Amino acid sequence: MTPRVESIRVGEFTFSYVHHRSKKPPTLVMIHGHGASNEYLRPVFNYPELVKHGILIPDLVGFGDTPAPAGFSFKMEDQARAVKQLMDTLAIKGDVVLLGSSMGGAIAVMLAEMLGNRVKCVINAEGTIDINDCGTPNQVIAAQTYEHYEATVFKQRLDELRADPEYAWVVRSQEKAGPVSCYMSIADYVKVAKEDTLTRRLANLNVPILAIYGEKNKGTRTSEKRLCAIKRSSVVYIPRAGHVMMLDNPDTFYDAVSGFIEKL
Repeated sequence: MTPRVESIRVGEFTFSYVHHRSKKPPTLVMIHGHGASNEYLRPVFNYPELVKHGILIPDLVGFGDTPAPAGFSFKMEDQARAVKQLMDTLAIKGDVVLLGSSMGGAIAVMLAEMLGNRVKCVINAEGTIDINDCGTPNQVIAAQTYEHYEATVFKQRLDELRADPEYAWVVRSQEKAGPVSCYMSIADYVKVAKEDTLTRRLANLNVPILAIYGEKNKGTRTSEKRLCAIKRSSVVYIPRAGHVMMLDNPDTFYDAVSGFIEKL
């Protein structure tokens, strides 16, 4: 199945998204990571067991083809609120499963709080939960001025990525996002991670949690132990995969997602 990228006006935002409707609940809402777009999550449509359900994958505000209006904060909470506005505009009702990848993990927790008992489970795909998830480079960026980031770090990072063909999709996404979206988002999700409330907030949702890690990163994230300690949570590792496990080993990744959803 080839998803069609659509666009819709939602308040002050013009959202780019892919949306597949289905009468079989729940709807899977997938939240992409920092500097990315819905592009790397679209292979979900290759998996019939998941296409039985509704699927929504937006470009977050300031990323992909969803432009940021003047003065947008790029705070994780405001991103979550904007996605909820999109869901309301598209009349997505009923049960929901939230999947947050990388930075999208923090946004998924906040969106789950806003959606209340509609959320039936949360899937955390190496999503940001604590400060160690952010990584030292992002913490360094958050401590710098925007001017320094724009003048040096943003361009240097793109040049490094261009050297590896496997990161062509990341280059496309980050070029579209630009330095403002990237810097402001890093600054806020590092701030949120330092507050160290996300683990508790995720546990307080009182829903099943699936934490998915690339096997190459096993044992490197403190969130592994934290998520294991939450009641009704489980952790799986995707073999031959790193942080972007849904591209490194998509069959195993999406089998884990579909299997988890079918058990609800």
